[in-house]
Amino acid sequence: MVVLQLPYIHGDHLVRQADQRISNFELLDKIPELSRTLPQVTEARLVNRYINGAYQHIFVVSESAGKRLVNPSDFTDISISEDDIRELAIRSYNAPNGDSRSEIKSVELLTDQAPSELSPTHLPAWRVEFSDRRATTFYLAKDTGDLLTKRHNAWRVFDFMWMMHIMDYENRSDITTPWIKFFSIMTLLIALSGTALLTQKLLSRPWRRIWGD
Repeated sequence: MVVLQLPYIHGDHLVRQADQRISNFELLDKIPELSRTLPQVTEARLVNRYINGAYQHIFVVSESAGKRLVNPSDFTDISISEDDIRELAIRSYNAPNGDSRSEIKSVELLTDQAPSELSPTHLPAWRVEFSDRRATTFYLAKDTGDLLTKRHNAWRVFDFMWMMHIMDYENRSDITTPWIKFFSIMTLLIALSGTALLTQKLLSRPWRRIWGD
């Protein structure tokens, strides 16, 4: 589990910045107006994101129902299509050197059931699978196009080993399962009993016989 560095396991090397730098900072002055128009918004973030065939400045707003994209000019919603998701995934993907098989293999919208490698809290989300030798998969937010997480074969092997290590065979996140508690207690009892037997053995013999004198 520790042969590979965690940044590699997390797939950081497979991602590059898809958004461009902010060039119109004057739009930040519209946040007070946005707050008055959309009082339910708790946070607003300005991004320069590739949507509808071009880069454009957009507000990513957060509210109790989740996150969505808002037009800075009139604060109307901006929807994301499957084509937008494909383009964002390609622009976010840092193809490994020498890997010519880096095109998108499939795109799927997940709404009801999350795969084992994705937390259900991220739903709904787009799953974008690439055809590289690492079986890279990106998960992007349905309403914003934000990259939620990335998975590849090294992560999947690590996740399996982690599941075996903590003995949580369902969610792979609970380190207080009955199994791990049982084996921890048994291991402690075995260690204590071994220490007791060794102590008893040492005390029952003269030291000169132990050291061969």
